[in-house]
Amino acid sequence: MEKVTKILLNIEEGLAKVLLVSVVLLVFLAATGRWLGFPVAWSVNIAQLLLVWIIFLGANIALRNNQHIGVDVFTSRLPLSLQKCIELLILLLMAGFLSLAIYYGTMLSLENSSRIISNTTLSYSYITMGVPIGCLLMLITIIAKIIRSIKGLKQLGKKTNLTSRYEGDQNAIG
Repeated sequence: MEKVTKILLNIEEGLAKVLLVSVVLLVFLAATGRWLGFPVAWSVNIAQLLLVWIIFLGANIALRNNQHIGVDVFTSRLPLSLQKCIELLILLLMAGFLSLAIYYGTMLSLENSSRIISNTTLSYSYITMGVPIGCLLMLITIIAKIIRSIKGLKQLGKKTNLTSRYEGDQNAIG
């Protein structure tokens, strides 16, 4: 299972890189074409489509690698067990938000299925499906983090119990 997961993560990262290079080349092509007097009418719309997908794939990659901005001015001063509880609460809130984004993003995509991207024959839902699919990927990442967080809390609880028992034994001896 771990090997399959690693392959899927590599595919996700590779796809994000390919899409980013594609956007750069597409925008360069469009700018060059316009400068030469041969504008590529569909390039901006396809660049928009690719950019939406890059954003959500990149957001999941950043989430998985803990590279999103976080402010821990207050929580870093709290006891470790409370920090872990707050982290779990935040992960649960994120899971709830992502679930809503998946639902409403899917509804938006269905509503846009008959809308066509201008200067192409593609459905606009190819753009809007980036939201629910990207949020689904992030939800999977969050669920994995929730599982790790719960395991960490259980281990922290065991360590705390062992430490308090040991300290109690020391107090009884001393």
